[in-house]
Amino acid sequence: MTDFLLIVHGGFSTAYILFSAILGVYAAVLAGQNQALSGNFWGAMWTNTFLASAVFIVTIILSLLGEPPQRTVYYLYTFYFAISLPGVYAIMQGNDNRNAALAFGIVALFNSAAAYRAQSLLY
Repeated sequence: MTDFLLIVHGGFSTAYILFSAILGVYAAVLAGQNQALSGNFWGAMWTNTFLASAVFIVTIILSLLGEPPQRTVYYLYTFYFAISLPGVYAIMQGNDNRNAALAFGIVALFNSAAAYRAQSLLY
């Protein structure tokens, strides 16, 4: 069971890294074109949040099954990834203007780089 969950965790982590990078570029393009954030972006943002939450949940399950990450700071990384974009949404108060697109783009690109770095803290 743990081998299967390790594979699932790796897949979710890789998907999160790539999806965050794509989401960041998408938000930056929208900001560069001075377009409002559309429903497509909001759906992608919540999908990204779901991926981050899935990584966090699978990490906790693996820890309960005896396969914790090498460093406990990984839990903080995954928790941060799950709350960062909804946090930006709350801070921007649901705005969909150029400044919101820039904020989402910066945070999503940062999350992608940080998640890539967090991979070294794993098993």
